[in-house]
Parts: sequence; C-alpha cells; structure tokens
Amino acid sequence: MKLFLLALALLAATSVPAFSKPCDDEVKKVETALSSAQISSDERDQIKDMAKQAAQLCAAGNDQESIDISAEAKAMLNID
Repeated sequence: MKLFLLALALLAATSVPAFSKPCDDEVKKVETALSSAQISSDERDQIKDMAKQAAQLCAAGNDQESIDISAEAKAMLNID
C-alpha cells in the first residue's frame, strides 16, 4: 500500500508541469528576458510590476488578461 501511495505521489509531482497554463509560460518569458534586458530602472520596475500583475491574474484564472499584460511587457522588451 505504501508503494502504491508513493508511486501515486510521484506521478502527481511529475505531471504538474504538464498542466502549465499558457499565461504561466508568457510570464516566464517576460521574467527571463527582464533578467538580461538593457533598460532603464524605471522601465525595469514597470515591467516587473506588469509581470507580477500578469502572474496574479493567471493564478486567479484570468488567463486572457494575463496574456494581454504579458504581451505589453514583451513589446516593451522587444521580444516575441
């Protein structure tokens, strides 16, 4: 029985990334690009705030709003 529960827990832990939402991926793209972007501190702060808002919206289930904010941030960073 313990082995079954362990296998079930392992399966659940490895399948979580498969359920990643598109808005999560967009937020990660912004955060990754932001780490190496050559921009002013004001722009950096603004994009950080946008990424935070997008992540919160995504977590709340507002996927399209999150994607829209991420797209705006990506445009500011000149990424796809």
